[in-house]
Amino acid sequence: EDGKEKVFVCRDAKFTQELDYLKLKIDAGSDFIITQMFLDPEVYCDFVKACRAHGINVPIIPGIMCLTTFGGLCRMTDLCKTRVPAGMLDAAKACSGTDDEFKQWGIKMGADLCKKVLEGGAPGLHFYTLNLERVSVGILLEMGMITQEQADSCKAGDADAKTMVSAQGITTGTTEKK
Repeated sequence: EDGKEKVFVCRDAKFTQELDYLKLKIDAGSDFIITQMFLDPEVYCDFVKACRAHGINVPIIPGIMCLTTFGGLCRMTDLCKTRVPAGMLDAAKACSGTDDEFKQWGIKMGADLCKKVLEGGAPGLHFYTLNLERVSVGILLEMGMITQEQADSCKAGDADAKTMVSAQGITTGTTEKK
């Protein structure tokens, strides 16, 4: 705003050292990077720019945390020291009356985040599901990346972690348990 460039990635005293270490891993043969969770697409885009400026040129896949409960959102953002965009916690709390209501909010918010990082050049998506695949399936459905039939095949069981339907089932049609 006052002539200064916005900085989204936490640029603490060790940021350059961490990029140096990441570059060593890439130079040793790593083929890609998966980020930690973030809730603001600008954080991802800024991290990619910082990596590119540091000579890190492998695909950088955004790590998307599937939000399933308000309490989980608060715990994970605190634990991971994740910057929460202005208004997000208020919006999340307003939709936390029931787990289903919050999951629907999590799906909409997650789909919006995914669309923005893909539009920003992300090569793909990595979902941190914590054995709770319903929100990630909902996000893929909301984005039009899977059909309702494919989503239904993943939701056929009683609860998230009980079904453990392989993501392969989305593309191969199998329902093999892993």
